[in-house]
Amino acid sequence: MKPLLISCIAFLTLFGCADTSEKVELPAFENQDIPIDKKMKMGISTTYFKQLGIPDSLVNYLNDYYSMRNYQPRWINDSTLTQEGEELKKVVSKSHEISIPKNRLVNFTTSNYIQDEIHLTLALSRIVSDLRNGMIDYERKQQKPKNFIPASELDKSIAFDTNEDVRLQFLKFGPVDSTYQALGKGLIAFVDKHRLDTNSFAIKSIKFDSLGATPKTVDALISKGYLEKKTTDSTLIAESLAQFQKDNQLKPDAVIGKYTSMALNESTYHKMERIILSMDKIRAQTPRPSKYIHINIPEYKLRLYINDSLKSEHNLVVGSLENQTPELTSKLRKIVVYPYWNVPYSISSKEILPAVQRNVGYLEKNNYKIFKNDVEVDPHSVNWRGIRQNSFPYKVRQEPGPKNSLGILKFDFHNNHSVYFHDTPSKSLFGVDVRAYSHGCMRTQNPVDLAKIIMEHDAYRDKFNEMIPDSLDTLLGRGNNFEIRLLDPIPIFIEYQTVTRQDTSMVLYIDVYARDEEYLKIMRQ
Repeated sequence: MKPLLISCIAFLTLFGCADTSEKVELPAFENQDIPIDKKMKMGISTTYFKQLGIPDSLVNYLNDYYSMRNYQPRWINDSTLTQEGEELKKVVSKSHEISIPKNRLVNFTTSNYIQDEIHLTLALSRIVSDLRNGMIDYERKQQKPKNFIPASELDKSIAFDTNEDVRLQFLKFGPVDSTYQALGKGLIAFVDKHRLDTNSFAIKSIKFDSLGATPKTVDALISKGYLEKKTTDSTLIAESLAQFQKDNQLKPDAVIGKYTSMALNESTYHKMERIILSMDKIRAQTPRPSKYIHINIPEYKLRLYINDSLKSEHNLVVGSLENQTPELTSKLRKIVVYPYWNVPYSISSKEILPAVQRNVGYLEKNNYKIFKNDVEVDPHSVNWRGIRQNSFPYKVRQEPGPKNSLGILKFDFHNNHSVYFHDTPSKSLFGVDVRAYSHGCMRTQNPVDLAKIIMEHDAYRDKFNEMIPDSLDTLLGRGNNFEIRLLDPIPIFIEYQTVTRQDTSMVLYIDVYARDEEYLKIMRQ
């Protein structure tokens, strides 16, 4: 009778007494010869939760779930984890491999199969919630609440085939977006291939004789899995460095330039975090319309999609580190043929003024005109040496023509940053690997091709027969400023995604503006 009395007292302690802040020592009911449903009832209690370090608030959630199952466990049998449970325990222990950081989960250490059951239920229901809804609120710049999927959906939602890689099966809980799916597969391939160390390096950019950085470079390449061991073989080092550059979308020249050093200095763990962040950004995206323009700043790409089909793709030159291209959404409303360029004050006062002070002929040579109170001013009548940068009194406008900084086409859309994408007379930068050189606007390769496709699919314009793509050639031949207003404005999404895909494979780009770090700090909280 004595053991039975102890069990009864324990049961009353669990269910019949008010909760106290004192730690109550319980008998090891997990190993008692009692039905599994009774063990589950004893495990799901405030007192037991206190021992494990689980918040009291989760008692109701687990009771709701297990009461629907008549307190039959989901991941264990009478004494051990099922095969599905074993596989899922491995996944949960490395949840970063399925794009969920460990800090998002309820944190406690399990020591027996009852605790494994509770832990897996809490972990998986939270993981699936995060995969569905995302982890970060990007508008408020804070973590989203750590929610669970409804208890009523748990059994319906979570089921796995243990004959396949269970990690890949978690992709079904996230967006069906093809980029998201590629990143999920790429993340698993990345963690399987690379040792996730946190080693960062202090390799400096070397414009010549990159062998001067060989010792640190070798250490970095070993850390990232591009070399097996230390070596002084310069050919092997150069080949490994070139492959590393290629994998990071950099010119594979085996020279340690500014961006190669940046990539080498980043740890593999930090790269993994950027993959996870990029997946979470996709979860936060709103549904795309049938026709839209997408610009990814770190990828230096513009893409036009119509009816879920890629119609046109263009290389871009984006803003420099000092003049960063902003992220925004808008609508393309007009295409300007032979545009004027109203030079921003920051450029006219800091760049054009010094050039004119050296040579007043600079304005005429580059087809600039100056205005004061909207009245054109003769530049030869101005005492340029008496003008200071912080009191520049003129507006500068560059006239249309082949020397215009906007080239022959400008794609205009409303935004608070006064940016747009446009042609450029300087074509050489389109072949550079890291194309961050502009004052914030986006220089576009082959803009005439883009404009013609846009005009071709401006359906309302076709209906009224007001403009056809061939008309653009006529307008360009005239050489005059002209605005083509779209009757069917196209949504524009300018985003910052450092990890994306090419074809079906994941690719990582340099975090050129270091914008990921702000959100990585939020993700780690």
